[in-house]
Amino acid sequence: MHGGTLLHTLPLVRGHHDGRIVLIGDAAHPVGAGQGASMALEDAVVLARELGRRTTTSNALAVYDRLRGDRLGKMVKAAIANRDAKTAGPVAARLRDLIMPIVFPRMYERATGWLYDYDLGAPPTAASATADAG
Repeated sequence: MHGGTLLHTLPLVRGHHDGRIVLIGDAAHPVGAGQGASMALEDAVVLARELGRRTTTSNALAVYDRLRGDRLGKMVKAAIANRDAKTAGPVAARLRDLIMPIVFPRMYERATGWLYDYDLGAPPTAASATADAG
């Protein structure tokens, strides 16, 4: 086994829950994109909402996994692209350094909107959980 480095990636976690424990954030999806805390908050909101809406925990966990899958898959792709950009060879690194000052201010907000403008909707409340269960 080798030690971790700045650009080391961890394998994807196969099981995010086992009936007693649910992993969220970096514990569930260690993609290395610097988004562990925000992913944990998103996970918590989606998980709480589905636990309040479903009649069984297993149903809630299945829906939670499905709902989070697309976004987390996109996060994995972004993390790989970020890592690859940081490990570019000398020619690619020089091109990146020349192009980024021109492209970054014009494209960054649009390219990362999916990450920072994501709307989960209102978090679940005790009243909505009671109404949904009834």
